[in-house]
Amino acid sequence: MKKAKRLVIMTCILIIGLINLPILNAANNRLEIVQKAKQYLFKTSEGEIVGSLRQEIVEQDLVNGNITIELTLNNAQSSEIIYILNGSNEEATINSFKELTEDVFTNLGTEYTKISSILVSDTLITKPFAQTITEVAKGLDELKSVSVTTGATVNQAVEEALSSFSTDTDNKILIVVDTTNDAATLKSQITADTSDTTLILYTNATETVENAISVSSVEETNNAINSTLIPAKNGTSITMPIATYIVENFDIALVDNPTNAILDETTKAIQWNVGNVAPNQVEKIRYSLSLKSVIDDSLIGLDLVINEAPTIIFNGNTVQNTDANQCSPIIRILNEAIDNPKTGIANYIIFGSTLLAIGTITYIISKNQKVKTL
Repeated sequence: MKKAKRLVIMTCILIIGLINLPILNAANNRLEIVQKAKQYLFKTSEGEIVGSLRQEIVEQDLVNGNITIELTLNNAQSSEIIYILNGSNEEATINSFKELTEDVFTNLGTEYTKISSILVSDTLITKPFAQTITEVAKGLDELKSVSVTTGATVNQAVEEALSSFSTDTDNKILIVVDTTNDAATLKSQITADTSDTTLILYTNATETVENAISVSSVEETNNAINSTLIPAKNGTSITMPIATYIVENFDIALVDNPTNAILDETTKAIQWNVGNVAPNQVEKIRYSLSLKSVIDDSLIGLDLVINEAPTIIFNGNTVQNTDANQCSPIIRILNEAIDNPKTGIANYIIFGSTLLAIGTITYIISKNQKVKTL
């Protein structure tokens, strides 16, 4: 009889423990994102932006303390280009600008480049910005079919073009085409303020024009556009030290095992040998952070900068930004009871199965006790 009582008491203790199992497991350290992304801009001594290094949390499982961070070296600028055809919509000219469009998208890429067209006729006929060769060529062909008459002016077209540029684009490029006038005459007809744009005058002959670039061929035009791009970065390498408290409390791993990057186990820094980066080229790698099961409780609730100041080497120069906040997401570790899907139904299944097993064993032992008593 005493054994049966002891068994009942033990069973009750187990039941109480199992009832609390899902609750205990649901008390978990989790993450909160304070600042999802941050980038550091490379600038010349004159203040010109010549690239950027950006970090962004691109994947997250905050309940289980996991995030993936994308590190991007961006040697690209967004560019918007507008062709202004000042009555010059002959087939040869249109074909030249179809060729130029192919060159532009090849050099600048379609992700960062938009092109539109305006024909100066009795009115201004405008084609919207497009990011494919096909769409730009289609617009040019539609302009080619227009019978040109006088009415609108090239300056009106320039003013419309200036108002069409996005406010946040890096490169604003106007290419004014006129196969009748020379560059100087064409420039004299433009009174709008083009100081924050690159003005390219496409005429029959190349000549020197103040505050504008004069060209007479697709190749010269393409070169003029390329001159607006961020210069190449050769021998590029990036050292991204991970903050000590992140190293001690997170498991860190590079994603997809990039061939040109390692996680230095001694210095706890990401060493990324990017190599040569062409104008308008973008390079990316990813790394993951997974919160360890046991962490430093003193960090809970604090804003944590993930990395220390990165060091970047390119073109034989070393650049180090001493403010890590300018190139690091910020996270926070929380400790609170949460609904964790990983501790839900599975624990209840285990709980129910265990209860069933204990009940069965109790019944068998009790029955055996009765048999012995008899």
